[in-house]
Amino acid sequence: MKRYLKTVLATCLMTVAVPFPGRSQSVPAVNMNQYLFPEFTECTIKSKIGTESTEKGNYNTITGKMAFIKDNAIVGLSTARQADTIIISGRRFVPSGEIFHEVVVNAPVTLFIHHESRLIPPGQPVGYGGTSKVSKVNTYSHMSAQGGIYSLEIPPDFEVKYMPVYWIRREGEMHSFLGRAQFVKIFPEHKKEIASFIKSQNIKMEDRDDLARLVRYCNELYAK
Repeated sequence: MKRYLKTVLATCLMTVAVPFPGRSQSVPAVNMNQYLFPEFTECTIKSKIGTESTEKGNYNTITGKMAFIKDNAIVGLSTARQADTIIISGRRFVPSGEIFHEVVVNAPVTLFIHHESRLIPPGQPVGYGGTSKVSKVNTYSHMSAQGGIYSLEIPPDFEVKYMPVYWIRREGEMHSFLGRAQFVKIFPEHKKEIASFIKSQNIKMEDRDDLARLVRYCNELYAK
């Protein structure tokens, strides 16, 4: 299996900042399934020293890297920590280590989304006639020493599966959650009220807008 994953990595990697002669400042031919937005769009990059720039950008959900179109090439930040905030299509992203989280609700109880996808190879034999379709791809990170991996050439028989991770920051601590039971445990003082709100409002825990509504309600509870 290790040898197979090494082959996958070698197949999927595309050199960073490869020029595309003769093309206008547009997106090189890449598989857009790996990106959060359907196209590269104008974004604002705010640095920690107060400077701002505007580029065409997108977020690669497989590699966790911000990607930009510059001189007909796909490039990125040498380190995510250079950025204070990146705004794409009115949505705010902040660095968390070398990846980015989207800030969905910015309040004492803050909601973040880590937009993550996994690259699923064709089913592999695992014995007893079964198959395995699990391949986590954060192993790409060790190959990004020269500025990061911003675009992958994905084989046609591979599936890009979007699997976001949701985070709450409360009183300075970060809590990830999956589903209502884990969410409610983050707020032991108001478990009953929050559980009741989820039920009465038919909150879908995988829906971005529903989660934002739920977290705003949590902020109202703690503001009383």
